[in-house]
Amino acid sequence: MHGAAAQALQVVGQPTGNGETKTVGSTPSPSSKVLAGVASGKNPVMIVNEVYPEAEYSLVSETGESMTKTFVMALLVEGRTFHGSGRSKRLAKAHAAQMALSELHGVMCCASPGESSPHVLYVLWKLKQVDSS
Repeated sequence: MHGAAAQALQVVGQPTGNGETKTVGSTPSPSSKVLAGVASGKNPVMIVNEVYPEAEYSLVSETGESMTKTFVMALLVEGRTFHGSGRSKRLAKAHAAQMALSELHGVMCCASPGESSPHVLYVLWKLKQVDSS
C-alpha cells in the first residue's frame, strides 16, 4: 500500500520519501495535494480543509434517542454537496469528507473516517483524475 502511494506521489510531483520526485507542473494540483495528504496519513476532514479552504459543513438532521442518535452532515465543496452520517457529528462530518474525496479524486480511506488513532490508508487512484498541467 505504501509503495502504491509513493508511486502516485512520484507521478504527480511530490517527494516519495526516498528523495525521488517527478514534476508534472509548477503548481500542485488539488489531486496531488489530496494524494500527499493521504500518503502522510491525514484524516479526510484534514485533507478537505487543506485542499478546499472554502468548504462548508452543515448539520442536515439529527434523529433518534440520546444513545441511538444518528447525525447527517452535508459538505459543500466546488458547488457539489456530499452527505455523511454517523453516531456523532464528528463521524458524520468525516464520512461526508470521505465521500467528497472519493468522488472528486478517487481516494478512499480504509479506516473509519474520524478516528484519531493512526490508520492504514490506500489510494484508489485513477490516472485520468490527476491534473497533468
